[in-house]
Amino acid sequence: MYEVITPGTPVSELKGVGEKTAGKLHELDIRDVNDIIFHLPTSYVDQSVVDLREAEHGSSITVEGTVKTEPKLAFFRRGMSRLTCFMDIDGIYTKVVFFNQPYLKEKLIAGEFARVYGKFDKNKIEMSGQRLIFDTSPGYNVRYSLNRLMHAKTFTKLVREVFDHHHFNHDLPEPLKSKYQLWSLREALYELHFPGSQDRLHHARRTVKFYELYQFQMKLMHKRRAERVRDDHFIIDYDVGKLKRFITTLPFELTGDQKTSVNDICRDFKQNISMHRLLQGDVGSGKTIVAGICVYALRTIGEQSVVMVPTEVLANQHYESFKETFKEELTIERLTGSTSKKEKSRILERLRLGEIDLLIATHAVLEDDVEFNSLSFIIIDEQHRFGVNQRQKLERKSYRKNILYMTATPIPRTLSITAFGDMDVSIIREMPKGRKPVETSWHTFDELDHVMNEVQVQLDDGYSTYVVAPLIEESETLDLKNVNEIYHSFVDRFGTETVEFVHGRMKPEEKNHGMHLFETLEKKILISTTVIEVGINVPNATMMVIFNAERFGLSTLHQLRGRVGRSSRQSYCILVSQPQTENAQLRMEIMTSTSDGFELSERDLEMRGPGDYFGVRQSGLPQFKVADLIEDYRMLEYARKEAISEFEHMEDPI
Repeated sequence: MYEVITPGTPVSELKGVGEKTAGKLHELDIRDVNDIIFHLPTSYVDQSVVDLREAEHGSSITVEGTVKTEPKLAFFRRGMSRLTCFMDIDGIYTKVVFFNQPYLKEKLIAGEFARVYGKFDKNKIEMSGQRLIFDTSPGYNVRYSLNRLMHAKTFTKLVREVFDHHHFNHDLPEPLKSKYQLWSLREALYELHFPGSQDRLHHARRTVKFYELYQFQMKLMHKRRAERVRDDHFIIDYDVGKLKRFITTLPFELTGDQKTSVNDICRDFKQNISMHRLLQGDVGSGKTIVAGICVYALRTIGEQSVVMVPTEVLANQHYESFKETFKEELTIERLTGSTSKKEKSRILERLRLGEIDLLIATHAVLEDDVEFNSLSFIIIDEQHRFGVNQRQKLERKSYRKNILYMTATPIPRTLSITAFGDMDVSIIREMPKGRKPVETSWHTFDELDHVMNEVQVQLDDGYSTYVVAPLIEESETLDLKNVNEIYHSFVDRFGTETVEFVHGRMKPEEKNHGMHLFETLEKKILISTTVIEVGINVPNATMMVIFNAERFGLSTLHQLRGRVGRSSRQSYCILVSQPQTENAQLRMEIMTSTSDGFELSERDLEMRGPGDYFGVRQSGLPQFKVADLIEDYRMLEYARKEAISEFEHMEDPI
């Protein structure tokens, strides 16, 4: 939690807080005065009385008047109740109904005054009462989340106690408050607890939002500085001439984004600060080529590089890709959990002697007996699949600390400057020349024959097909197609000599064998779960069929679709689904309308929310009290700009 009052006095030292109350506050995770200040209201009820004659139909309003009839209480099924009376409100004879609040019968007295908050039905001239207001003071009724551990009035007294007797010694910088017309933090927080008007409440929220976003960006800047160690030892004086000559020998021309990304990384090499960069690009955009060119830069001065990947399948894919592209220009080896003892011993010896330029490895590289001669470039692919400790263990093996994280999951800009805001970012949006966008269509299970016919067309032309299902076994609660059922239906249509079957519960050797049969084209149809989402590359595959597509998020669907479209031939993705909700149907429509991974990532973020986006919750994404990463995106950018500017004026800037 933020510390605006230091030292943070424990709640047990506040006036009127005994052991019992302190215990209840601790249950709410409130331990000191700062926690009290930032335990903000969850909602506000405007108690400002509205003239019923000017009220809009369907609006939630506060009205007052005289109770004209004795309230009638009726009970019906399962203890539900309805309390009804008529009131004279602004000269209008109005029916007032309270559901499931029978205790209000004793509070509504004919001939006496009452104030009611609820929803107004202008057509029926009826108030659906939500609460009877006994506090007739103007302003807002503030509601807190207290889990029924204490009354709101008790908590409000504690909040007022803190404001009255404790000094706020932390605030936004004065120039920022002036520039963005923000209040002091104390004034804004006071207004959130004790609001005076809608306009003041809005201004207070705006101030606290900026404070939260700015504080988080400042933390990222501190983390960024800690990651980038300044030392002339980190300058990599690679041979620019050799690197340029090598690039001219490549059998293809780099895209503009690839050239920019190579320049970004090579510029980092020449600086006296350790590199900490994220390279993000859609599936098939050519991130591997960019990384390989930079590995070659290290090769020109005899220093080593490593690529760490989360799976053996992905390690094999990278190994074959690097070998094919760089041939004899780089000495490349791979190290995985299935590497034999004899082979591992040979590799480790060559690694220690500096005879290996590039090691492609899984978690096996983290073992203590793996030692490099001069490791100066660490590439971590699909970095969100590794824990912080694993990444740090690999870093400790380096001679010069330069780290490039790669991801094929396009990250929305909002998350890029929060979850990854401590890194420099390079983005590859362009696809290599000759690649055609994958044509995506959506069909229901009633059209399964059509889907099978489309697969047959690809087989007849000599091409392969992926088929993905969300479950391994039948579910008693979900009506979903499972891998076993789909496998048998495809075998019935195409035969066992054509169809292979893999899933996540298989032993690694079984799974790898199944994928190998598909990669070598011995089998032309691969039935699987999302185990193939990352790490298999079969350019011959031109069709992806995804069953129960409504069960997947947009990012996962896009990752799966990215398994095809890896050659110059037109490829296809068929979504088979029976969406039961508007949200699911919208996902199908979005998938068929665009193949731009970055556009999809933005839509996915809007639909799923930042907390659930590809496990970002584990990536240090903050949980703000008032700010919202999607709604307050523009403010986030301004806060980041101001945080960077603040650090640029400090001594020893990053």
